[in-house]
Amino acid sequence: MRVDKNLDITKNVKIIEWMKTELLMSISELFNVLFKGVKPVEGVIQDILANIIMVTYLLAKRLGIEFKEVDKKVNEKIKIAIDEDHSVERWYGDLSNLKRHINNR
Repeated sequence: MRVDKNLDITKNVKIIEWMKTELLMSISELFNVLFKGVKPVEGVIQDILANIIMVTYLLAKRLGIEFKEVDKKVNEKIKIAIDEDHSVERWYGDLSNLKRHINNR
């Protein structure tokens, strides 16, 4: 029984390390693509951003945080940024749009 538990812990550590690497590689790829000036309509940026979001949720799950808790924390951060009149909200209304998007899922 102890061997199975150790294997499970080892697998979990290994997948967490893979997810951390995947997240860093995706962020690096995003910076590189933005530097080169690839247009969003080509789908590359959407793919990279989707991967970052997906890996972030999966990493949270492996670290013992439920998806709904990540969503709750994002909503809290959006509310705080709106209340503090963040420039992204003031200039573009992006935070309110994101809040509506999340709440309508």
